[in-house]
Amino acid sequence: MIEAFIAVPIFFLSVLMTDWVKNVAVQAQLLALPTSRSSHSEPTPVGGGLGIVVAYLGAMLYLWWSTSLMPVEILVLCVSLPVALIGLIDDRRHVDYRVRLLVQAAGAFCALILLGEFPSIPVANFSLDLFFLVWVVVPMALLWLTNLYNFMDGIDGLAGVETCFVAGSAAFLLLQSGDLPLALVCLCLFAGATGFLVFNWPPARIFMGDVGSGFAGYSLGLVALLSHYHDTMSLWSWVLLLAVFIVDATMTLIRRTVAGRRWYHAHRTHAYQHAASKCCSHQIVSFSVLLIDMLWLLPLAWLAGKHPEYGVYLAAAGVVPLIVVANVFNAGQELS
Repeated sequence: MIEAFIAVPIFFLSVLMTDWVKNVAVQAQLLALPTSRSSHSEPTPVGGGLGIVVAYLGAMLYLWWSTSLMPVEILVLCVSLPVALIGLIDDRRHVDYRVRLLVQAAGAFCALILLGEFPSIPVANFSLDLFFLVWVVVPMALLWLTNLYNFMDGIDGLAGVETCFVAGSAAFLLLQSGDLPLALVCLCLFAGATGFLVFNWPPARIFMGDVGSGFAGYSLGLVALLSHYHDTMSLWSWVLLLAVFIVDATMTLIRRTVAGRRWYHAHRTHAYQHAASKCCSHQIVSFSVLLIDMLWLLPLAWLAGKHPEYGVYLAAAGVVPLIVVANVFNAGQELS
């Protein structure tokens, strides 16, 4: 388990990279300017998620050097790098959302082709193993995870805290299952996100940007996919770990779509944005999400891993209260 100590230099590398990006962004005037649809009041540098990307690259290089993963699996994990690149370009100049979706979709299909036959998903006493599931539902889920992560990166600390929680918890669950290589990937993501949080915890001195938010969601999705192939972590456990983001973003999207609003336009209608407005504090909201994650969702995710045949029921038990909370905070409705 000596490999776990790689997280220490990865953390410091992320801190140094984030600080460097912050200084460069200030000099180049790559700033997120406050608007009526933003949740910040001061011009703030963007692109801090590059530190998380570098941390992930460190994990890939180590796994390649140590031959802990098959080359094809390392290649699958590297599919997220073009997503980071298109996000970095988008942070500098606007990239049409259709181009971003095309890059993300191409990566999803490449990953499925490289990995081969998709293992069935246990749902109660049945197993789902359908062509439609593999080639439609799985790519759509990966695309949605990528973009909802982008949507949820709207207040100080939130996306960084969620990345730390999901990556750290997944590392713990994967380690329990004996999947050291994937646990190491998650540990490096955790270290990278923690290094970024040094500068992003409220009041934020830099934002994650599209280079980090889309990349974090996509990378976690790829690790989830590989863990399903390895049969070392239930997909239901991943759903539970990511449930706060999934519920808020999905409810907001549905309500905005029903109301005839464009889903890809910037807005302030997420439940977490309403909560931040009511509490007048990004810190309280980010910390509250972490408490929900740790005290409610992590134990359920652990149980889903121990009893995958009950995973769908445990996922429902985790998600339904979050739907109620999102409804209380008027997810999808304009701030009054």
